[in-house]
Amino acid sequence: MLELIDTHAHLDIPEFDSQRDALVQTCAERGMRGIVVPAVARTTWDNLRGVCNQSPLLWPAFGLHPCYCVEHTDEHVQALESYLQPGVVAVGEIGLDAWEGDHDLPRQQELFAAQLAIARNARLPVVLHARKTHDLLLKEIRRQRFDCGGVVHAFSGSQQQAEKFIELGFLIGFGGGATYDRAQKLRAILRALPLSSVVLETDSPDIPPSFARGEINTPVNLFRINDILAEVLGIAPEELAAQSTRNALRLFRPDLPH
Repeated sequence: MLELIDTHAHLDIPEFDSQRDALVQTCAERGMRGIVVPAVARTTWDNLRGVCNQSPLLWPAFGLHPCYCVEHTDEHVQALESYLQPGVVAVGEIGLDAWEGDHDLPRQQELFAAQLAIARNARLPVVLHARKTHDLLLKEIRRQRFDCGGVVHAFSGSQQQAEKFIELGFLIGFGGGATYDRAQKLRAILRALPLSSVVLETDSPDIPPSFARGEINTPVNLFRINDILAEVLGIAPEELAAQSTRNALRLFRPDLPH
């Protein structure tokens, strides 16, 4: 039985309502230690908190996702601090996204800077969303001298960018994307990074792995993702599971009051 931590799964969304309890039970029975459930918008926070209260396996994070920045207001940012109660393991999902252009990037940057400052004051790590924006995120993290670390989730940057994040105390998240044979660049980055900086994720229900194309992605898939990525690394599945779990526990500190 492998002890794993899924560092990114949106289990609070309605699509999981009918199967959430069964999924969590299956994960627990197979040895999963925790599932980080990051928020995307203020309107989801109360439901997410209620969902996570149903199981100690679910670890909440609160934040405002950059892809929904048109929905976010300054009042939502101001409300964030009040949600960072004991048991909350991170601020997230926050970050920057230029996948479809940079028309709203200035507003995204405002929101990211404000949330990063809140995380720094709360001494919490962050769950980062980054698409074509890794250097901008690094710049703001350095500007604020943010030293609480975090996860760059579903990593899609370069090896050099990954190494810069690691220098700043961040972990690099790998999941279903790296299970595809065509993901040679991503697999090369995974092999080049120290195992002490790697964590695993599913990004449920998104980014289905190669063996579950066309299906709703769930945290249960992390067990097989771990096996595939261990094979990519040329190590035993038990070694990858143990180290990635140690890394996640070191960052999120779920047993400590925040």
